[in-house]
Amino acid sequence: MHGHAVYNGQTVFVALFYPHFVLARRTNTRHHTGMRKVYVILSALAAILFCGCQNPMENPFFTVKESGLNWVEIRQYTLGTHTQRVRVRIDGNGIVTVREGTSPLVGNPFAYDINNETWADIRETRLTIPREEAVLLFQKLVDCGLFVKQEKSKDAPEDVSLYVSANIQNKTAGSSDPVSDPDLIEHLKMQVMMFYHPTPLRKR
Repeated sequence: MHGHAVYNGQTVFVALFYPHFVLARRTNTRHHTGMRKVYVILSALAAILFCGCQNPMENPFFTVKESGLNWVEIRQYTLGTHTQRVRVRIDGNGIVTVREGTSPLVGNPFAYDINNETWADIRETRLTIPREEAVLLFQKLVDCGLFVKQEKSKDAPEDVSLYVSANIQNKTAGSSDPVSDPDLIEHLKMQVMMFYHPTPLRKR
């Protein structure tokens, strides 16, 4: 850029030099901050959709952690004139309770049909397993779909019906209908067989 000055009555042109700055246009900071927040939220939602992420409380498949509050209860009924009942309860503290017999008390401790002819036919045993083993048993059932909603079977009732209730890490499972998933049924039967050894009936 050039400037001028007067020297001895004459106009003298002087070259002026200074750094050249480019001033950015002032932006609306509040507007851009809002847009940035929207972008972050949309990006997070996209990540959830594409990664298939799920709320941990809604995910039926998870890693079981050791806790004395966890428990699983398996009820196996062999249908017949006098339904043979077996109930196996595994607690997270390693205590396993096995009940067997034809009494309604086997499947329901709060049964009130005291006039039932098989009311007194109930036997109970208890044993203890390592807490780590209880975790492995729980994990196997979770991996087999313990907390996946069971569809009601349309087939004719089997001779042996299995029911399961559970509370693992504040997730609950249970239904008034028998388990219908073949893979889960197989593993429930295996866990019943691990602890249930039929007690010979006493001769009268």
